[in-house]
Amino acid sequence: MQSMDHENHGVDLIVVGAGLAGLFTAAIAARSGRKVVVLERSKQAGGRAATQVDQGIHFNLGPHAIYGRGEAFGLLAELDVRISGSFPPGAGAMLTDRDRRYRLPRTFPSMIASRFLTFRDRFRLLRLFGGLTRIEADSLDRVSLDDWLKRVVGEGNANRLVRTLCRVATYVDDSERLSAGAAIRQLQLAIAGNVLYLDGGWQSLVDGLREGLASRGVELRTDCRVRSLRDQGQFVSVELVTGETMQGQVAVLAVDPRSVVELLELPHDSPLSAWNRRRIPVKAACLDVALSRLPRPSCLVAFGLEPSLYYSVHSASARLAPPPIAVLHVMKYLNSDAQNTPGEVEAELEQYLESLQPGWRDLVVQRRFLPGLTVTHGLPCAVDGGVSGRPGVDAAGTGRILLAGDWVGPAGMLADACAASARESARRVTAVLSEPRIPSLRSVAHATAR
Repeated sequence: MQSMDHENHGVDLIVVGAGLAGLFTAAIAARSGRKVVVLERSKQAGGRAATQVDQGIHFNLGPHAIYGRGEAFGLLAELDVRISGSFPPGAGAMLTDRDRRYRLPRTFPSMIASRFLTFRDRFRLLRLFGGLTRIEADSLDRVSLDDWLKRVVGEGNANRLVRTLCRVATYVDDSERLSAGAAIRQLQLAIAGNVLYLDGGWQSLVDGLREGLASRGVELRTDCRVRSLRDQGQFVSVELVTGETMQGQVAVLAVDPRSVVELLELPHDSPLSAWNRRRIPVKAACLDVALSRLPRPSCLVAFGLEPSLYYSVHSASARLAPPPIAVLHVMKYLNSDAQNTPGEVEAELEQYLESLQPGWRDLVVQRRFLPGLTVTHGLPCAVDGGVSGRPGVDAAGTGRILLAGDWVGPAGMLADACAASARESARRVTAVLSEPRIPSLRSVAHATAR
């Protein structure tokens, strides 16, 4: 195939990966008037934000929510991407502790009245939540969530409750490794602006970003696999598996860390290769179900203290299926040290759903089991300094190849990390493109010939 010459075609930026981070990066750059090409190896854009739609029923890849005061929500507004949805219901949310159930204490009066908590637990929780928004999370980046919780609320049910809330906010079931600073920021975000479940699923977000890219002339190529990238000094050369080569002034890799190492052919002892080997992916198993009706309509949200499970009827807050069909998710947060077979986890999730919605099996319209979803590519460990220990957007070691993703940069988690790293990468792209360029020998020869 023919190569794409950056001097003839004027490509400013090549983005590899059309998940959230890649789409965000391309959208920011395109709004600045840059010529952008996006390459995606899958047949559709969106990555883990893609939504499966069948007969009007929308299944996200597990439960998805966007923080109302988070970086992603703010960036969508800046990019004029319109989304709609609602906050999940708080009233009636339950805690489950194996066979026991308790109402989730959401307010000071409910904490005082909770039969789940001792007097000492109530006192410690009231003190903690009364000052949670004032905690300087940065000072706790190198403290594990486990150590911090023992210090502030002891080891009783107050500890288990806060640990469960942190697990829901971060998707991480590893309080011994998780940075307390990272967990506290997520709780502070939830208190500041809650979360939204999106009408039409997260595909509405992906579609909005794609429409914005198309309106600004961005080329999005799907089913397009990249073999390698090279910083050639004055431009970046991208080779596809088909043998086609492309050239751009800058490239942003918005893919997983292992793919970055492979595409750049980084040496084994490079800092990014070393980080990739020691990182801990955050994973979850999810049972996505659409029911013709709910046996217990008032049972909409439940958090498992033990085992670490989650249940929520997302269609109670967002348009995800034709009424009266209910779309819900049952999920297990997977600890990296746990050993469970997919069959065992699926049976556990089915039994949990049976305890909350008896007889659900007779009402199934659609169902799907996802045994090992990657929630995020790198757990923000206390030993590394939490999110501040993640690789930066320039961690590839070359000024013309930058990074973006939920594992990149010192800000945010999940979709918010994608947005924050995309914003920083786009800023660096602008800086590189604004630098005076030294004419290449090829361009000088071309000008002389004319």
